Amino acid sequence: MEKFLKPTFKKIIKNEEQKHNSNIAIFTVEKLEPGFGNTIGVALRRTILSSIPGAASFAINLEGVNHEFQAFSDTYEDVVEIVLNLKNLIIEVDENLIDIDDVYKFNINQREKIITAADIEVPNGFKIINKDLIIANMIEKAKMNMIIYVIYSKGFKTFEENRLFIKDKLGGISNVIAIDSNFSPIERVNIRVDDVNPGESKVFERLTLEVETKGNILPEKVVGAAGSILKNYFRSFDELHEVDLTKNFVEEIEEEEIDSQLQASIETLNLSVRSENALKATGILTIEELIDRPVSALQTIKNLGDKSKNEIIQSVQDLGLSFKSE
Repeated sequence: MEKFLKPTFKKIIKNEEQKHNSNIAIFTVEKLEPGFGNTIGVALRRTILSSIPGAASFAINLEGVNHEFQAFSDTYEDVVEIVLNLKNLIIEVDENLIDIDDVYKFNINQREKIITAADIEVPNGFKIINKDLIIANMIEKAKMNMIIYVIYSKGFKTFEENRLFIKDKLGGISNVIAIDSNFSPIERVNIRVDDVNPGESKVFERLTLEVETKGNILPEKVVGAAGSILKNYFRSFDELHEVDLTKNFVEEIEEEEIDSQLQASIETLNLSVRSENALKATGILTIEELIDRPVSALQTIKNLGDKSKNEIIQSVQDLGLSFKSE
């Protein structure tokens, strides 16, 4: 029986921005059987966008205000604008320090000309990421006294849903205004699937997953959490009929040899200095990066003449590898 290859997972860094921006990360999963790139990629993307939990406000209690459409004389903004500003609040959570089922109160008791997120007093286990967020501009020497109610949840909840939640959790409190809540800490998720031929007759797939968060959680943690969620769902199918398919799934023959060969530096090809420098200047540093493109792509590399191109093609063929098909 033809065995499945065990996929390899890694994080890659393509530019300086990603080195210094922990909100964005790119991951690859390689040696996937044809069709599994989209199967796994779409499942991960939808899970990340819909099911990664976070903290968000769901209600406020603003002193002197009974409902969201009431005039508020202490600020230049009306209550609706203040609520819209609060929706942009980014909150980091340490799950080890909070009870995920509790309701938490964030407080503002300030007499400032401009009230920002830095003026919010938060309980232990929470941290405001975008402290420069402007919440309101105060008129003269007015003081803002506001309670922001926060919970830890997932997805999106409308103010109608939160209004029912308020009756259940905060029943006896008056003048509490329900607002929409977006608990997702995710900014965007992109997937791309490419065909890869590691020098053999069979074509495999590479899944590239790019994740950008709002800065309140690391992309690595997001992908790990999504994988754990999916694993728990798929585990229920194992209970239908327990079958150990490990021997049929993991193919260890020559896998380590292929991996080390692809990850090797282009310096191991023993190319001329001109050819090697031209490839490095284009950002091609490993054999895998070199063959993961059609031969015609060599035409676009600056300072690479026909002699150098032929030298590179021959060196790749000598290893028993081949370039990506056109």
